[in-house]
Amino acid sequence: MSRCIIFVHGRSFKPNEAALKKLWLAAIRAGIARDTPRKLAAFDAAKKDLAYFGDLSNRFLRSRGRRYAEKADIKDREKSLELLKAYPKDGFTKRAYRKIHRKTALKEIFVDALAGPARVTGLSGVAIRAVAPDIRHYWNMDAEYGSDIRERLSGPLRRAMNRGDRIFVIAHSLGSMVAYDTLWKFSRMSEYRKLFGRKIDLFVTLGSPLGDETVKNRIRGSGATGLRRFPANIRTWVNVAAEDDYISHDQRLAGDYKQIRELGTEIRDAKRIFNLSVRKGESNPHSSLGYLIHPTVIELITNWV
Repeated sequence: MSRCIIFVHGRSFKPNEAALKKLWLAAIRAGIARDTPRKLAAFDAAKKDLAYFGDLSNRFLRSRGRRYAEKADIKDREKSLELLKAYPKDGFTKRAYRKIHRKTALKEIFVDALAGPARVTGLSGVAIRAVAPDIRHYWNMDAEYGSDIRERLSGPLRRAMNRGDRIFVIAHSLGSMVAYDTLWKFSRMSEYRKLFGRKIDLFVTLGSPLGDETVKNRIRGSGATGLRRFPANIRTWVNVAAEDDYISHDQRLAGDYKQIRELGTEIRDAKRIFNLSVRKGESNPHSSLGYLIHPTVIELITNWV
């Protein structure tokens, strides 16, 4: 049986599809070479698809007056990855993180200040609008943005299921919402009835906002009752969150989605990690490359392949 890994990237500006996929694969291969090099061949043998929607998010953010220099961004990401490659397997520590991280995590403080106690009641959309407008636009019913993004994942996921592949979906940031919504559709909506019996082996969420109260009230299935609220096609779900990641503000998901276990899904939160990525000279605990190369994520990948 063939194996297929489907990557779903996150929010904000993104370089072109080829460049982004190359960076993600380079980060993972560097981590495998560092930790368990004998697994490189198995990883390379797996089919790998990227559900790319960077063109859509770039267009939206530019419409909001934001600027993006792709060449400079790619160069900065490459530099960040080279720095990450220098850390040994046991080097992703709190001590190492403190050396590169500001004493005041400005974005984290900003989110806290905007959300305040209201975050508990599900009004953290205030913070989402300020920090991540593309997440808010994903829910805009007057635009096709959300459905267009989900379609970028639906294609490779449908093809992998139809081939009978063993499937691993690894999703970062907004991509975890896209993946969750798409998996729910594939297991709950009548147009996907032929795929109802198909399950993915492993769903890994990185820097995910799925624990946020506003997000939980907006994802697919949130208005349903009982177990229909959850996707029925996930065998194992592992959530990975980094210290000070302002997007995965509520970092533990196993409690929020505990009922999904009744559908046969194993769900767990990995031990909190330290994302050592440095972007533009500053610590970036939300960085996808910092997640992908981390030993915790590499172990999940190598165990699966």
